[in-house]
Amino acid sequence: MEEITPEDPAILRGCIVPDRTELQERILKAPGDVIVGEHSRIEYGISGYDIFIAESCYLKGDVTAAGDLRIGNFCEIDGNLVCDGDAYVGEGVVIRGMLSVMGNLDIGDNVTIEKGFDARGDIAVRNPMPVILYIILYVMTMLRLDHEEEIDQFIDDLCGADDHPLVLPSHSLLDESRLEVAMPIQIGSHCRLHGLIKGPKATIGSDTTLFGSIRTTDSVLVSSGVMIHGNVEAKNDLIIEENVRVLGNVEGRRVTMDENATVEGVIRSVGGLTIRRKKK
Repeated sequence: MEEITPEDPAILRGCIVPDRTELQERILKAPGDVIVGEHSRIEYGISGYDIFIAESCYLKGDVTAAGDLRIGNFCEIDGNLVCDGDAYVGEGVVIRGMLSVMGNLDIGDNVTIEKGFDARGDIAVRNPMPVILYIILYVMTMLRLDHEEEIDQFIDDLCGADDHPLVLPSHSLLDESRLEVAMPIQIGSHCRLHGLIKGPKATIGSDTTLFGSIRTTDSVLVSSGVMIHGNVEAKNDLIIEENVRVLGNVEGRRVTMDENATVEGVIRSVGGLTIRRKKK
């Protein structure tokens, strides 16, 4: 059995947006914890409970943690960092705003804080555990898992649990126009998002509202009660459940729709369109 290493972060192999996540005007607001994979570019602020930002990320906006906060080496935060718990800031981090910590502060070498800091607890200058490794230990503890295969299976089988963290995998791009990742996307229920959702495959939970479009290189599942102010495009299967309303066009190799779903644009399906009707 191979051990999990910081270079092989299994938990960052999927993009997971938990129930009731909101992408507001300038901030991504999560109901619980947040994990951002390394080399990601997030042009929003982030708000959550415990927040973990892996190495070499860029964030444009304030980061607000109601619990603990961990920032990996060589990140750039174009905003303030506000933490109600303990904060761990890695080597070479640049903070364009102010750092405010209610608990203890561990800080690495060569950290730049342009507008000063306020730490109410103890301050230690040292290099904390790499954030990627900390994330893996956090996930294994949370899920009580021992092996990498179990973590991968959890990601594959995830059904939008309320207590699951928001996960943006490595090399994620989130800006005003799109969320683009190279991993499967799982969006929970009762979310409110905007922009283009782009990835290999996507699942949209019930009663979510998207002010934008969905485009995948594989499949899309749109659950009941979803409202999409844009187009839905899948290279393979596209499934639209009951009471979904799509204000744009729909395109897939095979399109399956509930009879009570509404598409206001054009439906294109080279492999055929199937309408699901309830048995009477």
